Amino acid sequence: MNPLAQKRFLKLIKPDGTDGMAERERILQALGREDISIPVRVLQTLYPLVADADYEITVTLSPAQHGWEIVRVEAGDTTARLFGAALDIGSTTLEMALLDLHSGAVLANSQLVNSQRALGENILDRIVAVREDAANLEVLRSCAVADITQLLRLCCQEAEIDAEEIGVLVVAGNTTMMHFLFGCDPWLVFQNPYSPAFFNPGIVRAQELELPLVCNVFSMPAVANYLGADITSGLLMTDLDSRSEPAMLLDIGTNGELAFGCRDYLLLGAGAAGPALEGAVSEYGMRAEPGAICAVTIDQNNQLHCETIGDQPPKGICGSGIMDLIAQGFLAGWISGDGSLNPERSERIMPVWSKLHERQLPAIMYAPGLYFTEADLKEWIKCKAAAFTMVATLLDHCGLTKDDIGRLYLAGGFGTHYHLESAVTTGLYPDIPRDRFTVLGNSSLKGAMLLLTDRDQLCRLQHFQDHGVYLQFGEMERFLENMIAAEFLPHTDRSLYPSVVTVSESVGS
Repeated sequence: MNPLAQKRFLKLIKPDGTDGMAERERILQALGREDISIPVRVLQTLYPLVADADYEITVTLSPAQHGWEIVRVEAGDTTARLFGAALDIGSTTLEMALLDLHSGAVLANSQLVNSQRALGENILDRIVAVREDAANLEVLRSCAVADITQLLRLCCQEAEIDAEEIGVLVVAGNTTMMHFLFGCDPWLVFQNPYSPAFFNPGIVRAQELELPLVCNVFSMPAVANYLGADITSGLLMTDLDSRSEPAMLLDIGTNGELAFGCRDYLLLGAGAAGPALEGAVSEYGMRAEPGAICAVTIDQNNQLHCETIGDQPPKGICGSGIMDLIAQGFLAGWISGDGSLNPERSERIMPVWSKLHERQLPAIMYAPGLYFTEADLKEWIKCKAAAFTMVATLLDHCGLTKDDIGRLYLAGGFGTHYHLESAVTTGLYPDIPRDRFTVLGNSSLKGAMLLLTDRDQLCRLQHFQDHGVYLQFGEMERFLENMIAAEFLPHTDRSLYPSVVTVSESVGS
């Protein structure tokens, strides 16, 4: 193990009244390095601690902007206890892992809903809230600090350690979420001239962020406005910097981010995917909570079956359920390629009065009192087309096709919880051999955890920063053409989805 934080046990030379060396200098001499600093807060603890410990102490070294910083001094040998925390700050959920930095073992893991949602369900609403009232920036910052403090408390309690024993905290999140944590207005993340306060805030002391830790905080660096620290962190979980043939990292949610390349190049891009993919624009769309329909099948007898989270009575449908509903409905002939519904194919398709759209619409009644309208469906297809178009346009830019993707890494909750076959059937993901897909899950958190246990990953982070080239999709050739072509299930060009064509023909027969 080569962890990002370290502990060193020191047997200091005891003063005899003749050497004239102070305790600070005695410690630095014992460490034998010139890149170590000791903040005033720690200097204030040296006396009488060092003398009382008979000059046998353990120092905790946390990474600093230039070298190391001693963040804690303890009596005796405590080197066996060294811990680190990794944090992913998502716009909806925050997740933290607490690790033993000697073994790499995960001692605790906890997550909670982002309390910033009180000022807006999505990031843009929160940015506007700050624009309308500057005082809301402090509210959002305080929410972030309170949430992180709660996660630290939960993780430390589960692992049975003290927060002071944490040697470093690694944080990842998109550019806006990192701005909120640091109390910086993120307006220019989304507004011309697109020059936010920072991409890489550097290493700071936890006290500067008002976190209940004595260690330093390492923030993963962003690459561009829309390619945040969460994507940089996720890249550590791929081999895009070492492989000979190209691979892709794809993170799709309300927004979509992707990275494509190999050891010779790295292309990056981002764009709006759309809340419809997560069920936000459906009348009965909901988060993945107990009672949410998470899986849908249509059997050989043309009967629809739903599975809910927690086996609870259905209250609505989450993103994975919607994806299944569309994929299964398309294969069963309930849904045409253009997104229109076919009432003659199922009695579950009927006209309903949509409160959301304020008119009568054809809809699939997937559970008693719950339906998905044709308008919802067509909005969903537009959003999946936007996500697909990023991939198609980048491949066009490189003169490549989907068959040249040697590995497709799926990041984020979207890639984790959605069923792969449904995603391919609807045309969200390219139709490539399924063994080329790798589901990473929360790659943002996992990348932070990897860095905690292996500081050599710092070189890889620098590589991604130095070699990444950010592309503006809207300015690229064939972007609009690709978008229009993708607004179909699975695509207007059926040859791009041979496996889907095969399945649909077998179902139709």
